[in-house]
Parts: sequence; structure tokens; C-alpha cells
Amino acid sequence: MSTESSSDPAAAAFLRMFSGETLSDIEAVPQSRLEAAYAEACVLIDSEDFEGALDRLLDLVMQDPYDFRFQFGYGLCLQQLGRTKDAAMHFGLAWMLDPCDAGCAYRLGECHAALGDREAAAEAFETAIALCSPPGLNPDIRLACEAALDQLHA
Repeated sequence: MSTESSSDPAAAAFLRMFSGETLSDIEAVPQSRLEAAYAEACVLIDSEDFEGALDRLLDLVMQDPYDFRFQFGYGLCLQQLGRTKDAAMHFGLAWMLDPCDAGCAYRLGECHAALGDREAAAEAFETAIALCSPPGLNPDIRLACEAALDQLHA
């Protein structure tokens, strides 16, 4: 079987992915191309064209699933398009990549709240608040989390 899989390019690529390589590594996609696509997606997000940014971010997530920005951006678009369960999954992946990002914890909390998981939502909001210490760090996120917690406990 190893002889067969070594002659099969798809099988070889699959094995390389299991060894930790990303699709962009396997296809030798230059980082500059990924950065350009990400910049385009950010422009679309800033103009609230979440549908337009979705395909670019999906390609980026497929090319490099280990980049926090790609997972978070994709989750944000999914959330804004009402695909909360899928958004929560990508925010969760982003959170695993950078567990110190208060904004990601906040967005994950929003998704849990929308999905009716009040306990997980409260935990995410409390985590985001803790990541906003000292108090002057990310004041907008801190205030939004405090308001969300108040609403959960109301």
C-alpha cells in the first residue's frame, strides 16, 4: 500500500497534511498571495460585505487552517450571515490557536448565547473580561461582555 500511495499524488498530499503541513505548504502558495487575499477579505468585511468575504476566507482557511486571522474572519462572516453554529466552530478553532484574544472569546460567547448555551456563553464572556485586564485594555470588549453577562443573568 505504501508503494501505491507514494505514486498517488492525492494520497501523498493527504499524508503530508497529517504530518502537519498546510495546503498552502503542499501547493507552495506564496505567503504574499495569502496576505493579499486576506487584505481583500478585510476590505469586504469593513464594507459589511460578509457574503463576498466568505469565499475568500474559506479559501484561506483551507490553505492555512492554523492562521488565527483566517479562522476568526471566517467565523465572523458566518456569524454575521446568521450561521451561528458554524461560526462558533470556527471561533472555537481560532480560540485554540490564540487563547489570549479577548475579541475571539467575546464572539464565541455571543454564539453560545444565541445557541442557548448560557453556561458556555457566561464562561466565554468572563474569560474575555479577564483577558481585558488591566481595565484599560480593550475597554469596548470589556463593556460588551459585562452587558452580555447582565443580560444572561437577567
